[in-house]
Amino acid sequence: MRKLYKQDIIEILYGATLLGAGGGGSLSQGLSMLKGLEDSGEKIELDLLELNEIKDNEYAAMVAGLGSPVAMLDPNQPMFGPDAVNAYRAFQKAFIAEGKECKYLYSGEMGGFNTFTPMLVAILSDKDPAKRIKFLDVDSNGRAVPELNTTLNVYYGHPPKPMGLGSLHGDEIAVYPITDHSGEQIARQLCMLYNMRIGFATWGMNKAEMAEALDVGCVTMAQNIGKAFLAAKNKGADLMTELKKVMEVREFCRGTIEKLDIKAEGGFDFGTTVVKGEDGHKYFIDFKNENLILRDENGKTCLTAPEGIGLVDLDTLTPLTNADTKEGMHLLVTMAPAHPNWWDEKHKAYTCWLPELERVGMKGKQVRY
Repeated sequence: MRKLYKQDIIEILYGATLLGAGGGGSLSQGLSMLKGLEDSGEKIELDLLELNEIKDNEYAAMVAGLGSPVAMLDPNQPMFGPDAVNAYRAFQKAFIAEGKECKYLYSGEMGGFNTFTPMLVAILSDKDPAKRIKFLDVDSNGRAVPELNTTLNVYYGHPPKPMGLGSLHGDEIAVYPITDHSGEQIARQLCMLYNMRIGFATWGMNKAEMAEALDVGCVTMAQNIGKAFLAAKNKGADLMTELKKVMEVREFCRGTIEKLDIKAEGGFDFGTTVVKGEDGHKYFIDFKNENLILRDENGKTCLTAPEGIGLVDLDTLTPLTNADTKEGMHLLVTMAPAHPNWWDEKHKAYTCWLPELERVGMKGKQVRY
């Protein structure tokens, strides 16, 4: 077990945003919520446990936020946080009814917002840091995902049941979806009911289940990546050189965002980022919230989800989501491998991405790192 303080969380959020591969919430969103906690007088401190530190029969739950980044950061509304706390409380009650107690939290996806959400819930769980619920060094997917049906949890036999949902106003809702698809629909409909922001908690899993299915150690990996970003900033060093010290990653291209084609549909941002490379060639990134396909100007598919297609603003050395990109940005595009569980042939979790990839125009097979 180790303590996480403000600087640790900042480092984690930098790394989580790159691992989010275009989704998972902006770095600025997580940092704003962190500042909001600090400004409200909360002591920024929580415990991070390795998975092997918990007992075999103990359970942890995933907690996250769902909704519009604009709504989450609306200055006319209270800071996002109570929503997630109320969702966790609803899940706890439903879980206790099944004869199980949830003692820990873990993140549902990598990203500047959703990697922070369980940490936020832990900090808000008690004024005394020693009594706060503990956070596990585990992530559901090792990247950001667009829907509940595109998760390792589901493909390893863990449907989102029960599910706790919570509103800013104190509402606690427990639901028992039959499938991941129905769970997704219920959560999104309630999100719209509560003005595009809601907390949700699900996937209560024990030690063995998490060890088999999820990305164990991902929070520490994110922190090491964040340290690499900040080292490059502070030393004026090349970012790729620093990143290669802590992760498996390749540079795809550097260039300028020439064009952004974006449309909102069904609560998602669909689009294509066109990058004019420093080598004179054009490259294309197709996305649905997360980056899904990386193509060259000849139409060749160079990489697809679940592998990670990362974006970095080279002028500020800041990892980006597709909510952050703007035409004219000086961009670094990175490629990184997905967690091996995505490619396990017994569970075939990689197949969940095929409908998403085909929807944004993929022809042919997925392309691995």
